Amino acid sequence: MINNNTKVWIFILTSCLALLVVGYQLGERLGLLIGFLLSLLLNFFVFFYGESRVLAKLHAKRLKGQDSWGLISKVEKISAELGMPAPAIYITPHTSANAFCVGHSWKRGSLGFTAGLLQKLDEKELEAVVAHQICHIRRLDTFAFGVSSTLANSIVGLGQFLDNLLPYNLQFFMPLLSPVGWLIIKFVVGEKSFFENDLMASELLENRGRLGEVLWRMEGLAQTNPLEIPPCTSHLFMVNPEGFKQKNLFLKSHPAIEVRLQKLMGYYPI
Repeated sequence: MINNNTKVWIFILTSCLALLVVGYQLGERLGLLIGFLLSLLLNFFVFFYGESRVLAKLHAKRLKGQDSWGLISKVEKISAELGMPAPAIYITPHTSANAFCVGHSWKRGSLGFTAGLLQKLDEKELEAVVAHQICHIRRLDTFAFGVSSTLANSIVGLGQFLDNLLPYNLQFFMPLLSPVGWLIIKFVVGEKSFFENDLMASELLENRGRLGEVLWRMEGLAQTNPLEIPPCTSHLFMVNPEGFKQKNLFLKSHPAIEVRLQKLMGYYPI
């Protein structure tokens, strides 16, 4: 079975080749040159802009100096256990309780925590969240998740731009291109990634029950207090950040919490 990172490289190479072929068909040598330049632009956008875009959209501020939650020590401890550099830590001002991670390399990743999460979780629960998110970086899930998010968001953004050019506020391109963006995410991001990461984090914590209870609690908090996020980024978060607002099953990025907990613990807490 092809893993997520292989899917990403296949998709990037296919996209670049498609740009070259289409460019040549439309404009021969000049079109080929334009296709090549667009391929370079696509790769630059994916690898150098995607991560900072998500952090900027969420108004994340890097944690430095004073750390009343002990996040820095927790991140350094768990990173050392996994034999990797400690990721950068960011805090967002949102009251919703959630966490996310971004990064194209396990040697240079970033963790994000909402202010609501830090207020609602105790020290042991917060340690479980840190372990869970660092495991995503160590497994390179963040590479696949981040690239798919950037590509999908670019397509959705193109649809918004084209619709703005139409008269009378017509919506033609967005309904057409939005499913394409989500198909990219569905192609790359499989439920298996979430299940495997849950298991890896629980083994690191040596306690499946603790992680399961944290996932269950965070899911409930996210349902009642959803988070406003950039398009095509919900799969970057520990639990579905859109809660009850997300009614379209096709657009759901996470496995159902019942399935995740059954896979992790063998039962769903009632």
